[in-house]
Amino acid sequence: MVEERRFYTWRKCSTCRDAKKVLDANGVEVQERDFFDDLLSREELKHLASLAGIDNLFSWRSPSAKPYRERRQSISEDELIDLMLQEPRLIRRPIIVAPGTAPIIGFNADKYASLSD
Repeated sequence: MVEERRFYTWRKCSTCRDAKKVLDANGVEVQERDFFDDLLSREELKHLASLAGIDNLFSWRSPSAKPYRERRQSISEDELIDLMLQEPRLIRRPIIVAPGTAPIIGFNADKYASLSD
């Protein structure tokens, strides 16, 4: 692997497991990090939000997000980051960060295939 690709995942997430299968099938090497076991820091979340956009990073469809949906237009980025730090289920997953491309957030087999070595 020439450049490091980071794969942020949760081992209990079936979508993350499906994504890993697609990556493996396409020969895409990634450095995997289960962010439930190895929590993301505030700085890491801010960096991911700067790359992908906070609205894309926050898992609005998660059942854990239900109390915040009606405030979606008014809640600040800092508040969303605080919520994701408190409850990692609010981080949309999986996330792939690869040099030279925009982060891939959520399952996207076509984009995974484009990362082939």
